[in-house]
Amino acid sequence: MNTKLVEFIAQIILSLSEKERQLLETKITDAAPSLKVPESIQQDILDLEHRLKTFEAQYNMSSSSFYQQFQAGKLGDAMDFFEWSVFYEMWDNTQKQLAPTQS
Repeated sequence: MNTKLVEFIAQIILSLSEKERQLLETKITDAAPSLKVPESIQQDILDLEHRLKTFEAQYNMSSSSFYQQFQAGKLGDAMDFFEWSVFYEMWDNTQKQLAPTQS
């Protein structure tokens, strides 16, 4: 990483007026629209996380731990477990797809 360049850019940004900073933010956002997660997707993620937390509280287990055990065949075939695994897979796939845009 070029720390001198980063420090120089930081000094420039700090010297900008509020209006200039807003303009810079707009330009960056327009140049990289893939960095934004649409609000509807954010809401879907929150809904999935809520469902996962409900199962986690009910079974006193993290979703990742549950999923590993479920995939290994250690938990049986209760309908709750199938639902939980589907919600976990949906959440996990979403996280993997969004990972490059959240860095």
